[in-house]
Amino acid sequence: MRKKIFNYLESNRQKVIALLASLIAIPTVNPPGKNYERMVDFLRRRCNDLGLKTKQYVTPRRVLRKFAVGAGSKRVSLLADLDTGAKKTLHIASHYDVVPPTDKWATDPFKAVVKGNRLYGRGSEDMKGNIACVLFAIRAIKRLNIKPKLNLQVSFTPDEEIGGRTGLGYLVEKGLVRADYAMSEGYSGRCVSMGNKGVIWAEVSVTGKACHASIPHRGVNAFERMTMLSRELEGLKKKIEKRKSRFNMRDNISRSPSLVMGGLLEGGIKVNVVPGLARFSIDRRLIPEEDTRAAQKEIEGVIKEFNARYKDSRASVKFCSIEAPSISPKDKVFFRTVSDAVKQLTGKSARFCVMPGATDMRYFMWKGVPSLGYSAGGGEGWHSDNEFVYIDSLIDTTKLYALVMAGME
Repeated sequence: MRKKIFNYLESNRQKVIALLASLIAIPTVNPPGKNYERMVDFLRRRCNDLGLKTKQYVTPRRVLRKFAVGAGSKRVSLLADLDTGAKKTLHIASHYDVVPPTDKWATDPFKAVVKGNRLYGRGSEDMKGNIACVLFAIRAIKRLNIKPKLNLQVSFTPDEEIGGRTGLGYLVEKGLVRADYAMSEGYSGRCVSMGNKGVIWAEVSVTGKACHASIPHRGVNAFERMTMLSRELEGLKKKIEKRKSRFNMRDNISRSPSLVMGGLLEGGIKVNVVPGLARFSIDRRLIPEEDTRAAQKEIEGVIKEFNARYKDSRASVKFCSIEAPSISPKDKVFFRTVSDAVKQLTGKSARFCVMPGATDMRYFMWKGVPSLGYSAGGGEGWHSDNEFVYIDSLIDTTKLYALVMAGME
């Protein structure tokens, strides 16, 4: 079976590339969320051609309002099923939205460009490459008359790039998906992701007293106070970086939590005015051993001490998003099947790791579904300029999904 799958996919390399190029050509940029209906229509036709039964869901407006999603396309999700009559189902999830390109691309970001072993295009790695892999893996097992021992369900959802609550998160929460086991994007090569760090996003505001810049002694400079507060938060950053997770990470530095300030900055109204208000963001990543509430209290504690020290200004924090760390429950058969597939590709058993970033797989993990992530690898700068995927990795990932589909019991 392995030889048949590998031979089929090697002989169809150009078709896998062509499929990915077609996906890249539909610019599903988020925000605001463009061309979603067009993408789902394309995917629905592809799934129907494979003999899959499809169903579409539109995320209700009330859910969009709850998560402050207003602009762009309708939030359309597609489910496609291959029912084998089995008792259990393997669900493979993909998101089709991509982050906006910058003006620094060397090529048209929505036109696939092949240079050697690299295919360039926005979404080639995150994660339209995986969509091509999953669809072509299903095509391979169908063409080779291999009947999976499990039912297969695949999902194509929006909005992962803005948190996923209005995409896969909505489908999982409403019980619209079937999943005894789940897979989606993750690592590549030997590494398979089996968890995500937690994420806390916060906005810190510092209020001072505005006045004319010619008489700064009459005001309190919110920008200066903000920089002072950021230095105190730097002390918290150094403290948490000393913590280490017991879970595998692909590199040692990722085993620590992180705290990033200033991804968003705001303040001031005019060059000759002492600023009375300044704001900055915090991105706090939590290792699995950490608790979200305890992490919030650490940030609040620094701000409380700062306010006690400086009575003529006021700092406050608003937590905008709080996502707990997620770890997959272990299932011997599932983990062994994926590890065996990795070994057939790389010659070595899989190394299961926690990812520093958050993916849609957390929605399954939170529900207790054994969930693993594997992706076609590229520059590992998923949101960077000139995103690319290695073509060899694209084909290998297609092989892995086909092996798992065919071998999972």
